[in-house]
This record gives sequence, C-alpha cells and structure tokens, in this order.
Amino acid sequence: MLRAAGLGPGSVHIYILNDREPNAFVAGGSNLFINTGLVTRLKTVDQLRAVMAHEIGHIAGGHLTRRDQALGGARGIAAIGAAAAVAAALAGAPEASLAVAASSQNAALRSALAHSRAEEAAADQAGLRYLAAAGGDPEATLEVLRLFRGQEALLSSSQDAYTLTHPLWSERIALLEDRIAKMPDPPPTDPADAYWHGRMVAKFKGFLNTPGQTLKSYPASDTSEAATLARSVAYHREPSLKRALASIDALIAARPDDPYYHELKGQFLLEAGQASAAAQEYRRAVALAPRDSLILGGLGRALLNVGDPSATREAAEILRRAEAADRANPDVLRDLALAEARLGNEGQAALATSERFAIEGRFNDAIRFATRASRMLPEGSPGWNRAQDVITMATRAAR
Repeated sequence: MLRAAGLGPGSVHIYILNDREPNAFVAGGSNLFINTGLVTRLKTVDQLRAVMAHEIGHIAGGHLTRRDQALGGARGIAAIGAAAAVAAALAGAPEASLAVAASSQNAALRSALAHSRAEEAAADQAGLRYLAAAGGDPEATLEVLRLFRGQEALLSSSQDAYTLTHPLWSERIALLEDRIAKMPDPPPTDPADAYWHGRMVAKFKGFLNTPGQTLKSYPASDTSEAATLARSVAYHREPSLKRALASIDALIAARPDDPYYHELKGQFLLEAGQASAAAQEYRRAVALAPRDSLILGGLGRALLNVGDPSATREAAEILRRAEAADRANPDVLRDLALAEARLGNEGQAALATSERFAIEGRFNDAIRFATRASRMLPEGSPGWNRAQDVITMATRAAR
C-alpha cells in the first residue's frame, strides 16, 4: 500500500498503542498510530488494511501539515512531540519518532484530530486505490464504515474515538459503494496474511483481556493455532505455568523454527521466576532472530535475573546489541543501566538512565543523569557526546 502511494516502506513508522479505544490516526510526521482496541475489534485482515490504507491516504495527500498545526493546541501534544524529538536525536535518525503517553491524551486527540470533509473523502478514494493495488478487498472499507456508522448520533463523551476522528457521513458511504461496484473483484485473501492477522489478534486478546474473557473467546473446543496461542497466554496470566507451558510447547512442536514462540515461552518462564530456563529459551529465539531488539532485550533481562557475574557480563553485551538495534526502547535502556552498574561502569549506567528518562518524557531527570554521565565519561568519547545530546535535547524539550 505504501508503494502504491509513492511512499518508501521505510518512510512510515507504525506504532501500536495499548488503548482500548477503537482508533487510528496519523500525526507527528509520517507516523501511523493504531490502537489495540481497533485491531481487536476489526474482524479481518482486509478491514485492518482498509483502515491503514485510509490513513496512508492522509499521509500521501499532504494532510499532516494542517493536522499537526491542530495538534499544536491540544493538551499534552507538545510533550509527545518533544519526546519524539529526543528519541530521534538518540537514534541518530531524523525520521525516528516515539509515542509517549498518547493514551492519556485521548480527550485532546479527539478534538484535535477531527478532519475536514474534503480530506476524508480524498483519503477514502486514495485508500481504495492503495488497498486494491496491494491485493486487498475494497469492500472491507465499507465494512469498517458500516461498523461505526451508527455512532454519529451519540454524544461525544460516549462516542468511539474512531468516529470522532473519522467523521462517517452517509454520502461518503454512498460514494464508496458506487466506486467499489465498478472495481474488479479482488484476489482471494492470502492464507499467510490471514494466519498472521489471526495470530496477532489472539496474542493481543490474550494479554489485554482477562484470562476468563480470553478462555471464553477461545474455548478448548477451538484447536486452531491462534486459539492455542491465546489460551497459552491466558493460562500464564492466571497463573498456571504448567498449562501455559503445555500449550506453548505444542505450538513450538508445530513450528520449531518460530522465534516468537520460543520468546513467549522465555517470557512465561522468566515471569514465573525460572530465569536460567528462560535464558535458554531466549537463546533459541535469538539464534532464529539475531537482530530482533525485543528478543535480544528479553535474553538480556533473563540473564540479569540469573544473577551470577558471568551472566551479568553476557547480559550487558546482549543488551548493548539490543540498544544498538533500537535506540528508543526504554525497557532495554533500564536493563542496560542495571547491567552496567553491576559491572562498575557507573558512567555508562548514568548515560543509559538519562536516555531512558528522555524517551519517557522525564526531561529534568534526563538532564540530571546526563550531567552525571558527562562527569564520569572521558570528554570527547562517544558516550560523553551522547550525554551532551541528551542534555541539549532534553533542555529544549523541558522548555
């Protein structure tokens, strides 16, 4: 869809926000934000594609400049932009961005992201083209609109954010119905796309719903892979480690080369207090996905919990690799600071802590720890220079 819009696939950053509101929007440059509430509410991969295609239509249509101006007056949005700028500086890439506390600013976003009728119509038409070019079903666009259509009459205090930020007028639906009727039939949905979509939704529901809700949605009679995945997470959260491991082991037996199942088993074991066993499972995941920052971070965290000096040294090495792969991951920076401190590298520990605080929007704390790092690290060294970057960016952001 991005290629169809004339955009480089690496030029748009996609963020998933842990927010139950069914919403999606673009902001802060070429950044596409999708709430978990929308991912889990939509029924098919093509419905999700339709939402993303519409938002890509806003990016390709140049609507972001006007929208960012509107966001400038929204409560708390300036802090998000400041944290994004700090993350970009730390990552050494001007296009990098990070959503900070976006969910807490939902009320501001609702009013600031209301789009004009012309923009919505343009994004609708462009989104149809991009969706069709990518092999998606344009009819899914209508399915999404109809899903939220009845919400227009509701009061804004109880209305879904998706409706508020994407006004759904009847004439829009009529125009799309006419356009879609003239389009050729789409190809069948790729089974691989449907598989990964179902697996994604199952994992989200497993972690975000209560275990009882998950087990009701995915009963034992459902023997599909997605259902087994959802139940394994639900068992882990009950907690019932034995049942969780039995389920995840069944998934690993079916897909032994899937790094994400090994990673998930490592998480189950680590959170159950079995750090050594968790580290072994994370190692298998890293062997299958050696450049994945999140998996590397999991291995580093497990090794830190093993606790012996050799494990701490290995943890520091692994966490440095994770941090190099993703400079905007506060969890990795937190664990890296702990590893450096245990190894006696106080300057590096202070640097990692300052970068974590900067990314989290705690700018005064970031300045304090970056100043401490500057005093401990050799002047002119890479670490010293990074500390200076944090001080500069966080000072601007704090103002």
